[in-house]
This record gives sequence, structure tokens and C-alpha cells, in this order.
Amino acid sequence: VTDETEEEYDQFLKTAAKTGERLGTTISAVTEATATFAKLGYTMVQATEMAEAAIVYKNVGDNIASTGDAADSIISTMKGFGLEATESMAIVDKFNEVGNRFAITSQGIGEALRLSASALNEGKNSLDESIALITAANEVVNDPSSVGTALKTLTLRLRGSKTELEEAGLDIED
Repeated sequence: VTDETEEEYDQFLKTAAKTGERLGTTISAVTEATATFAKLGYTMVQATEMAEAAIVYKNVGDNIASTGDAADSIISTMKGFGLEATESMAIVDKFNEVGNRFAITSQGIGEALRLSASALNEGKNSLDESIALITAANEVVNDPSSVGTALKTLTLRLRGSKTELEEAGLDIED
């Protein structure tokens, strides 16, 4: 999925072997994860960095079935909030930190954001605010998928209400 030179592929394999050893996974897993991100148009360097984040997320996250599922959560969050490849590990760190401190798994945060990230961002919520909303709602519901869907719906409806208020000439500040 990339147009690298033979030397660059050789270097990638050496790096993949070291990464796999360091993260407790196989060269094949590193290669597959990298390919997942490369297919989305990221450069080999970016894809490798994001693959490492996905592997770490799979390793530290509770209930994450595969590196592909981890990659999907990272991609959804990045795309939803307009984040760069260099921020992929920071996403994993946030998911893991909150998952370790509150009654939600890091996988649950990723799942809820997979369903709601774009809508929450369009509603002017930051990633941190969105994680907080998900975590708080999940304390009551204990179902990250439902929480993600509900936040998406609420955000879209609130934004729709804002448009209607503006069209009616009413003040929408604060």
C-alpha cells in the first residue's frame, strides 16, 4: 500500500522486528497495523507511529479484541477531532488513564468516541471534554455504545436547536 524503496522496506522490517519485540507482539502484527494506517494515506513514518499506538492500546486496553479494533478507535478519534498522526499515542494515554481511574474501560471510551467523535467535535467539545462526558454518562448507564450514540444524538439535536434559534432571530450566546 506504499511506494517505498527496497532499502526503506528493509529498514521498516528491522524497525518492525524491534518494535514487535519491545511491545510483545510479532513482526506480522506490526506490519498489519502499519498497513492499516498506510491504507488511509498516511506516510510510512506516520503509519508506523500510529501502528505502535494501536498495539499499545490493544495491550493496555481492557476488552480490545484486536489491533484492528484498536486502530479503528484511534482513527475515529483522530478523524473526528482533526488530530495528527503524532497525537495517536496521546489518545491512547488519555483512554488508558481514564480507564484506570473510572468505571469505564479504555475500550469503552474508544467505542463511544467511534460513534460520537465527529458530532462532539462539531458541537465544540474538545477531546478531553468528550471523554469526560462519556465517562460521566457511563457511570449511570454502564454501556459505552449507548452513551456514544446518545451523545451523538444529543449533540446533533442541540446543534439543530441552535440553528432554529438563530433563524428565529433569538440570542444564542452563553
